[in-house]
Amino acid sequence: MFENMTYEELLKSKLALVDDSLDKREGSIIYDTLAPNSAESSRLYADMDIFADRMFADTAIGDDLERRTAERNIKRNSSVNAVFKGYFYDTDGNAFDISIGDRFQGGTMNYNAVKKLDKGVFSMQCETPGSEGNSYTGKIIPVEYIDGLATAEISEIITYGEDAEDDNSLRKRYFNSFDTNSFGGNIDDYKNIVSQIDSVGGCKVFPVYYGAGTVRLVLINNGYEIPDDDIINEVQELIDPKPKGSGYGKAPIGHDVYVEAAKGKTINVSASLTISDGYDKDTVFQNAIESIKDYFLQLAKEWGQSDSLTVRISRIEMKILDTDGVIDVENVSINSAKENIVLDSDCIPILGTAVFE
Repeated sequence: MFENMTYEELLKSKLALVDDSLDKREGSIIYDTLAPNSAESSRLYADMDIFADRMFADTAIGDDLERRTAERNIKRNSSVNAVFKGYFYDTDGNAFDISIGDRFQGGTMNYNAVKKLDKGVFSMQCETPGSEGNSYTGKIIPVEYIDGLATAEISEIITYGEDAEDDNSLRKRYFNSFDTNSFGGNIDDYKNIVSQIDSVGGCKVFPVYYGAGTVRLVLINNGYEIPDDDIINEVQELIDPKPKGSGYGKAPIGHDVYVEAAKGKTINVSASLTISDGYDKDTVFQNAIESIKDYFLQLAKEWGQSDSLTVRISRIEMKILDTDGVIDVENVSINSAKENIVLDSDCIPILGTAVFE
């Protein structure tokens, strides 16, 4: 905005305002008076440039961007702590109950028991926030001795750890808010409410799905997988707790909201692969499977913004071909057919079997 307000330009402009009959040469009183003033003015304009960038959402960063987005009630999503299922056993191999608050160590992380799920099964929250907490599963040991406990381990993730939202994502949500009309229980309103729940990674809204006054909310978790019952119950309690439709949650009075998990469509893949010399076949096959899983993950990330997902043979071929050691791929089929599969609007793909020759 003020990029032309340099020291040289300002000094030249100031000197031009002085009558030419006076001595304006370098070293003169007039020159030596205007030079420091021009330097200070150039710093002022530089600060004004920085201030302008901090004011507007397209250039603001950090706290300045948060202050701008807060004007539309859009807040940065904070980091999320990963939560795992922990299993605990006594010396006889029987399920063993620990206490809420007991701390354990596994890998480089510490975990805290936050909720009992079943006999000897607890929700274990990683004390380190962010995606770093997703990295470890396996044996854990108590930080302090627990009498009667023999073995403990954490396995499947209940809630994936997430890093704090970056500036680009926050800025995008801010600008998108001008393109939607979120109000009074419409589709955008429900999506905005659910998007602020840490454990949810995507949501679809189906109005009057079960009749007049009903709303069906279908969710995936923040790992872009089918959510467990704890997440479904959490969202149900937030949106429309019992007695349903009474307005005790976020839903307007009269909206009977049904919160449900997305469905998984099993996708079986088969293909013939040509592998380069010197590569281990089993390793290549496993890497190809991971590539297909990555494709399905990308589809699941798009699920909340798509009417329906399409699993494409061409994309699976590309993923397999991109696998290190694969020269060629032929005869790709999904669910025993050589055609794309269009999923129902409430479905995400789940890899079943992958058979390679």
